[in-house]
Amino acid sequence: MFKNIEHKKLGDHVIHQLQEKISLGELKPGDKIPTETELMAMLGVGRSTVREAVRVLAKAGLLEVRQGDGTYVLGRTNNLEPLEHRLRRASILEVYEVRRALELESAKLAARRRSEEDLITMRESLAKRREARSLNDNRSYVETDLQFHLAIASASKNSVLTDLYFSFSNTVRDALDKLISDQELYKNQMPIHEQLLAAIERQDEQAAVYWAAQNLDKTMADLQVLLGKTY
Repeated sequence: MFKNIEHKKLGDHVIHQLQEKISLGELKPGDKIPTETELMAMLGVGRSTVREAVRVLAKAGLLEVRQGDGTYVLGRTNNLEPLEHRLRRASILEVYEVRRALELESAKLAARRRSEEDLITMRESLAKRREARSLNDNRSYVETDLQFHLAIASASKNSVLTDLYFSFSNTVRDALDKLISDQELYKNQMPIHEQLLAAIERQDEQAAVYWAAQNLDKTMADLQVLLGKTY
């Protein structure tokens, strides 16, 4: 059964609920999904919101709109969903759980393989992050934070890992833009980032992984409280 959703981020919630039904097998390949009118009543949203959600999922290859007939769930064998679309449908905490895995591996490999040029880029990004934080410049803070972590991923010298992190950074940016106004969430993160950089500088892989985990674990714990969820 679908859940009635809050007013904010309506389109994303509709997309998430439809995708969840498909992922759990409640809506199977070949099934016809409820009509626009039925979805509007079930979810408590307007027609334009339902249509946008269906359009996104159809573009992602999960649904097929048949004019005059209805909308059907497609089989997934020949419809591999682009990562960008899949990330859009994920919850913030789901994205951060995967981000954690990527950052821990990035930190370990960066400590092993970083060059002096990599270190210069990390130091510059961290300095800009510190300045943005002191000025309460939220937009610059988000960008410089991502630049710092992208610099670590780049220093791993693993192009696949770097590309994956870059793909995730767009979704993480959207999440940070929404959450950065909560000043308590990030006020104590700077020392952790400095320790992470120091570990990479001295090529201490174990310490780099430890501080990368400290950073993400604290953020995820704060997010759970902020979002009112427990996992």
